[in-house]
Amino acid sequence: MKKFFTIIIFFIFSSTVFAENNTLNWKWGTAFNSVVLVSGENEIGKIVTNPFDQAVPDGPMKDPNKTPNSVKPKVVPYGMGSGFFIDKTHIVTNYHVVKGFDKLTLYIYNHPYPVEDVEVIGYDESIDIAILQVNEKDLPNEFLSFANNSPLIGDDVYALGHGMSQVWSLTKGILSYDYRRNPGTSFVHYLQTDAVINSGNSGGPLLNKDSEVVGVNTLIMSGDKYYVGYGYVIPTPLVERVANQIIETGKHVKPSIGIKMSITTDRKLYEKLKSAGVGHYLEIQEIIVGSAAEQYGLQKGDIIMSIDGTDIQVMPQVIEFLWTKNPGDKIVFKVYRNNKTINVPVVLGLMEEKEPVPIYGK
Repeated sequence: MKKFFTIIIFFIFSSTVFAENNTLNWKWGTAFNSVVLVSGENEIGKIVTNPFDQAVPDGPMKDPNKTPNSVKPKVVPYGMGSGFFIDKTHIVTNYHVVKGFDKLTLYIYNHPYPVEDVEVIGYDESIDIAILQVNEKDLPNEFLSFANNSPLIGDDVYALGHGMSQVWSLTKGILSYDYRRNPGTSFVHYLQTDAVINSGNSGGPLLNKDSEVVGVNTLIMSGDKYYVGYGYVIPTPLVERVANQIIETGKHVKPSIGIKMSITTDRKLYEKLKSAGVGHYLEIQEIIVGSAAEQYGLQKGDIIMSIDGTDIQVMPQVIEFLWTKNPGDKIVFKVYRNNKTINVPVVLGLMEEKEPVPIYGK
């Protein structure tokens, strides 16, 4: 089974990729030369979760405590996903693309031979990002740059990857929305796009019109595992943070405040804040026992106005601010409490992680 899969991939690459070589000077040439096909193989009979299924759960609004039918363990001899070079040796992909496989093989555009000297140097399972390192020299790959600016709702975006085994397929859409929550962890949220994303696109880049990476294609919302118009993408600032830390240290750590927050649901409080000219409605709903928030004096009922001088209106702004910080960093909350504005300095804690699932063979 494994030999047959490898032969098919080799045949596709050797017969079609070089035939397209004369188009590599066009706008998307660098992107195509930077995106890889990630193939995972296992011993026959090993029970793992199919990355095709894991790439397309019921969507980010699903109940995190309920396992959907599409992610039941199966006997999976191989799987396929996407990834992309961010320098000459390091590749970003989704963790679920490489999770549980004994062997990884890469295929590079304009290079008809499999790349087998590749290793996973680190990952963050809750964010669903893994970093691969390629040890072979003199490969013809290029690499992509991360965008400095986040796309706006309505901007054109492009997904590049291997959806439905259609290798190196480029699809176009728009950024449909700039925030979709992840119910499993408050540290992650997604961009939403209607660019076509299917099984096999996981780990590939979502690009802007300048071929810069604005995120990593990760999920689709679908009842039957096929594209229905809603794709979910890990934003570039979070991807870049994880990649840089893993390349430098081999792991990724996250800061923690220790609060639960939402726009106030108290209509009277809302009207009171509005009439007082506060103009902010993001309320701390709960303080976690033993957290940095409790230790440094944030309180339930505080209305968050700014952090380190950055105006805060909604919860995603707090999370995205944390993407720029590390455990031990000191930040200053400006909050509205008891009809007055006060500053509360907080030293960020370390977010506790569940025990990670090991990558087989590593």
